[in-house]
Amino acid sequence: MSDRVIASRPSLEQVQAIVDFMEKHPALGLGQLRGFEGRDEGKKLWLKLTRLVNSLSGPTRPVKSWVKFWADKKSTVRSKVQATGDPNNLGSNIEKKIWDLFLANETGRPRGAVKREVENNFLDENFYNEDSIEHNNVESEQVMTFEDPITDTEERQHQLMEKMLKVLADQASAMSQLANASHLNAQAMERLAEASQIQARAIDRLANSFETISAATHDVRNAIVDIDVTMKRFYSTSPT
Repeated sequence: MSDRVIASRPSLEQVQAIVDFMEKHPALGLGQLRGFEGRDEGKKLWLKLTRLVNSLSGPTRPVKSWVKFWADKKSTVRSKVQATGDPNNLGSNIEKKIWDLFLANETGRPRGAVKREVENNFLDENFYNEDSIEHNNVESEQVMTFEDPITDTEERQHQLMEKMLKVLADQASAMSQLANASHLNAQAMERLAEASQIQARAIDRLANSFETISAATHDVRNAIVDIDVTMKRFYSTSPT
């Protein structure tokens, strides 16, 4: 028996594939394929799903094992919600999706009826026989043990990685904004320096103007003094 068959815990990829498949075929996921035609359609879908899931990384299981896994997974999610009373307390996005798509509308239905529906539509011993499995080339070896997959840890790690990537992206965006702000600040400082230089040149020109005015004023004063001296000499030498 291969390692893939012996392995008892489906991978996160396999669980996600099952939920996605059930989302595309809600009647199968809800156990609503009744009657001869419905059961035949359900059988074909389960065989198709088994081939799909067994082609992914993780254990290889017969159809009945995947049927039981789906029934047990729904039962586990239902029990968690019944225990807490709040679907938001579910530990993973996969479980929340299972609740939203396949279990949320069960509110108010007798628990026994739900259980019988699972047993009648998913775990009927006569529904999947070995001949049909072999005919469709699906692995028919029984899994030695059946355990609920440990997907919460893997999904939490995946969510943690997504959060880390988001933080890094936000940090990169913040650094880019900071660099842009620094560039704008540098440009503003350059314009301020240019304005300061223009102001300094204006002050120099104003100072030169004041010096010129001062020199002109001094020359005028000297001229007035010379005129005054000349006038005094003129009057002092004039005949009386």
